Amino acid sequence: MDATNTPFGAAALDAARALYQGEGLALPPVPASLVPGLRPIGANAYASRDLGWTLYDFGNFVDELQSGKTVEPYVAFGLSGHGLALQAAHYYAVTARCAVLFQMRWGTPMNRPEQDRQRHDAVLSLGQKLLAAADAHAASGKMPAGQRMVAAESSFHGSRWAWLPADEAIWHPSRGGAVMDALVAVKQLG
Repeated sequence: MDATNTPFGAAALDAARALYQGEGLALPPVPASLVPGLRPIGANAYASRDLGWTLYDFGNFVDELQSGKTVEPYVAFGLSGHGLALQAAHYYAVTARCAVLFQMRWGTPMNRPEQDRQRHDAVLSLGQKLLAAADAHAASGKMPAGQRMVAAESSFHGSRWAWLPADEAIWHPSRGGAVMDALVAVKQLG
């Protein structure tokens, strides 16, 4: 990619907004502190940091958080995949105390566009609430020390949530949506 013509920051956010508007989807939330580093990482993909994999590699996002290594806050999102049936809308938001990893089938012949738009926008809204609740609980000292709430919800890899890092991560499977279940778990902290 020619860096001289690559949009960064607000220009990248504007390009992403146009992409999502064209699909009739809500733009994924990007924390203001991460906007300056936002840049395209592919044809229809944006991130505030470099990634060693594509947005479609959902397991790599989970594995990185499970590894116990320090993962600095970032956001990555876009519309990408491969083949006719394996296209998806992606949103990965990681803060110091919470991570929302969301991947939903999108742009395939199997789609139900209106229902899928509603689901996409609803999960993004819940994700924002989860990130805010985790920040609020961390500020009040109610979050488990040294742990991050991770909600991983994918059309292809299932849904689950856990507190990470942990000596032995206990993933809680979710049928109704990992982001909602993680939000409930955080709110139950007090």
